Amino acid sequence: MLRVRMCISSAVYVGVCMLSVLHHLNILRTLRTDRADTEMAAAAPNPEDASRNSGGPSTASPLAGDGESEEAEEFASVTHCSELSRRQNEQRKLGLFCDVTLAFSSAPGGANSFEFSAHRSVLAAATDYFTPLLGGQFSESVTRRVEMKEWSSEAGLDQETVESVIQFMYTGEIRVSTANVHEVLELADRFLLVQLKDFCGEFLKRKLSLGNCVAVHSLAHMYTLDQLALRAADMIRRNFHKVIQDEEFYTLPFHLVRDWLSDAEITVDSEEVLFDAVVKWVQKNSEERVKYFEELFRLLRLPQIKPTYLTRVVKNEPLVAQNAACLQLVSEAVEGHAIRFENLKSADTEFWASYMATFQPRFGQNMDVIMVVGGVSEGGDYLSECVGYFVYEDRWVNLPHIHNHLDGHAIAATDTHVYVAGSMEPGFAKTVERYNPNRNTWEQVSNLTTRKHSFGLTCIKNILYSIGGHGNFSPGFKDVSVYEPDQDKWHNLESAPKILRDVKAISVEDRYVYVTARTPIDTDSDDGLKTVTTRYDTDSRQWQEVDSLPLIDNYCLFQMAVASTNFYHTASCCPKSYTSVRDDVARQKISARISDDILESLPPEVTSIEGAAICYLGDDVFVIGGWKNSDDVDKQYRKEAYRYCAERKRWMLLPPMPQPRCRATACHVRIPYRFLYGCQRYPMPQNLARQRDRMQQMQQLHRRTLTLRRQLQSQIEC
Repeated sequence: MLRVRMCISSAVYVGVCMLSVLHHLNILRTLRTDRADTEMAAAAPNPEDASRNSGGPSTASPLAGDGESEEAEEFASVTHCSELSRRQNEQRKLGLFCDVTLAFSSAPGGANSFEFSAHRSVLAAATDYFTPLLGGQFSESVTRRVEMKEWSSEAGLDQETVESVIQFMYTGEIRVSTANVHEVLELADRFLLVQLKDFCGEFLKRKLSLGNCVAVHSLAHMYTLDQLALRAADMIRRNFHKVIQDEEFYTLPFHLVRDWLSDAEITVDSEEVLFDAVVKWVQKNSEERVKYFEELFRLLRLPQIKPTYLTRVVKNEPLVAQNAACLQLVSEAVEGHAIRFENLKSADTEFWASYMATFQPRFGQNMDVIMVVGGVSEGGDYLSECVGYFVYEDRWVNLPHIHNHLDGHAIAATDTHVYVAGSMEPGFAKTVERYNPNRNTWEQVSNLTTRKHSFGLTCIKNILYSIGGHGNFSPGFKDVSVYEPDQDKWHNLESAPKILRDVKAISVEDRYVYVTARTPIDTDSDDGLKTVTTRYDTDSRQWQEVDSLPLIDNYCLFQMAVASTNFYHTASCCPKSYTSVRDDVARQKISARISDDILESLPPEVTSIEGAAICYLGDDVFVIGGWKNSDDVDKQYRKEAYRYCAERKRWMLLPPMPQPRCRATACHVRIPYRFLYGCQRYPMPQNLARQRDRMQQMQQLHRRTLTLRRQLQSQIEC
């Protein structure tokens, strides 16, 4: 019995010991687990924070494995915002959830009135204009109604344009055209839509033209678009002589007309034209504008107006005749002309200098200049320099270099540019450049289709016609090609019936071209040449031989008087266009009997010159440069210039050119005074400067070679 108890006690004791051991093992396992959890907590976010951020209790992700961190990505819908704005705009159109009314009218009770419903929150978010208006202490925030009045147009705004601007505030999209840009700009300025306002400014910049520059300039000032205002003002300033021909100019208010007349940079043909413009502006609304006439009249530079025009036209204008102050200004200007033409010496130089200052033209006034381009210098070098005879001041001025070396080239003037084409220099025989008087710059355009020189170049309906010509390895050309400035492209037409060289041309009725030229009697030889005169119809493209050029004026008379001389054959003649002369009248002036009365006062040695440049100004004729004889070894290059004055009916010797030159071309062009004032200097173009440097290096190398050769020869002889 005792042994059984002892066995039970031993078994119990062993069981207790086993339980104790298991308990201690559980404690150690728990400690290890807590330590691992602590280390993981240090490396991972707090589950309670994650639970708090997620707005719910912390639950383990079913996709996360044991010991793995949770991964996340953000999502943004690309179309959500645009779709949201589109749906809000649709709700506005349907009147859903709208809480404000926008009422537009031209005036209280105006006929052109309409309303739009909208959402306050969208309008306030779209622009700062509505934020204080609908959310502040204004009555509109209580009544939920915004009245829009006082627009620039008396008729009010176009309903579709207003709808498009409201839609822009919802969707950010709008269609702007030349028809609605004014109203869109006005609404954008009223609603403080800065981006839309800037877009309208850029849109108007791209659409700026001579026909709308006055209106655009007014809009730019009205809505403080500074860059647009500068761009439009520059266009008006450079084309003011054309702007005043537009009726829109005469709708401008007084302060703008005054500002433009005060601007010394405006480009005008003459002060006479400005006087006519001032009178016309006043007469458009004489009851309200007559009080401004004297102030505008004082802005005219009366000493620039011819004395005959002052006494016959200006003084007899009723607006001037009824104003004592204006009559006094006219009298002073006429007196100034009398003083100017007197032969005053240095008796009172200070008075004379101060008085002459009043005769200075506006810097933008177009002045008559006889432009001389290219040619050959006394040293036999091709010239890129251009000079001009400034008629008003009776002196020569420098003009920008052309980019080519020219000799035997042709010249023609259009309404906006002077074109120069061809050359005897092979490297430049196809090049064409044009001169812009308003900017005083040259630019290259498309080349000729053929390398040639001594051809005719004339302008018909703003299209250039190139006729005939001569090549360095060809007896001559029959080709006729045309250049369209808008397309900047040459293309060939049907050829002339015979070769035409040393071509001179005039045009009549903006259709017919009369050509005098030389043609080989035997096309296989250059020995026999005869002079022909022919008429070309640019519409039917038919040729017809005639006896002479139409003897329309002194320019044609002079050409026909010297047509049989080598002076004429080797000269370059600027083409002249007689747009106001009908062809039937011109054909009646063709005659085989030519009078040489125009040559009476011309020095005889002039007609023995070769390679001169001949051009015209009105009814006056100019002969410039050339060389004295045809001896290639001893040519006497000339820098003299002669002018036939139609008013005095005699030839006059002009101041000499800055340097002698022959085989140049010349034409009349009107250049703003800003480019003629003072002493101008222009650099040689870079391409010609590099070519000159290469030529100098080659010449130096050639001289060194000759020196070494001589030294070697002397050593051999020794």
